[in-house]
Amino acid sequence: MKKLLALIAFLWVMTACEKSGEDTPQNTQTQIPYDWDFYLKPSRLYAVKNEKNAELKKLYYQVYGTPCGDWYDGINPNSKDSDLYLKNFVEGAEHARKTPIVVIYGIPNRDCGSFSGGGHPNAASYRAWIDRVSAIIGQRRAVVIIEPDAINYCGHKKGSAEYKERADLLTYCARKLKENNPNVASYIHAGNSVLVTQHPEAVANAIIDGGLQYMRGFALNVSGLGGTAEEQAGAEKFVNYLASKGFDKVRYVIDTGRSGINRPKHQNANAPYNSCNNFNAALGPRSTTKTTGAHADAYLWINGGGGSDGECNMGAPKAGKPYPEYTRHLVQNAMRVKSIEILEVPQNLK
Repeated sequence: MKKLLALIAFLWVMTACEKSGEDTPQNTQTQIPYDWDFYLKPSRLYAVKNEKNAELKKLYYQVYGTPCGDWYDGINPNSKDSDLYLKNFVEGAEHARKTPIVVIYGIPNRDCGSFSGGGHPNAASYRAWIDRVSAIIGQRRAVVIIEPDAINYCGHKKGSAEYKERADLLTYCARKLKENNPNVASYIHAGNSVLVTQHPEAVANAIIDGGLQYMRGFALNVSGLGGTAEEQAGAEKFVNYLASKGFDKVRYVIDTGRSGINRPKHQNANAPYNSCNNFNAALGPRSTTKTTGAHADAYLWINGGGGSDGECNMGAPKAGKPYPEYTRHLVQNAMRVKSIEILEVPQNLK
């Protein structure tokens, strides 16, 4: 990603694995859209199938063989973020009787000018795109993560025109999905466990202003490096805080794509952001509805691994581009700390 969550926490001040929990899951979510398993996009497996080295093939399959979020911004009709690719993604999931994980990531000035900067040029363009997203999903099942990085409002204070526009756009997105897409469960990104426990009022105000009333809940740790247990503990505390403000049915999901080790130090002591291409991170629990959190709907690989977080260290590709060296570290670290179950490569990919 997309914006480092430490930076998000800093901006909010200005504006005022470890295996998860227990070995035996306490909860398994089964209502729509969680009544189907998560969808693995077939193209994720190309890197596995095309790899000739058996050891690397097995390493790659640990990442690319797991269902994960697909990120869209709908800006360039010729890119893989386009409406056509979204349509193919959700249609493919429906045909396979699986639930896709869709990440909406196109709000104007997304990431506030950091390594994943961009987004739609204006509010009208963004609303038109959200209308198209809603129409494409239609009656299909989907888990939708709404705008990672958006809740810091780029440092703009509540009451400013910039703050109001972003809050209105987030609310527009959530309300559109709520009204038109009955089989969608949507979640707004709320930062990480540190942010929601140290600044619960600021985060609560941000997501409430951003349309929480129209969503199923919030997502934590998107593209972050918080450990599963730590993120879940923070999420449960935040659920209770939201209940004290009148939101007593809030659920959450955790991005466990890199939650195998809790906030490891970066290999580069001078790295601008700890979570950006951190070679000491590890994959966390694969996408599942089997959780140990009382209010957790799922652990999800929202950021699915295998791609760069941006050009934040020497030689790193642009955000989202394949980064094999980083992938190898994520897998090898996960194997070392036993934060994932090792998958065997299917015969059709050997």
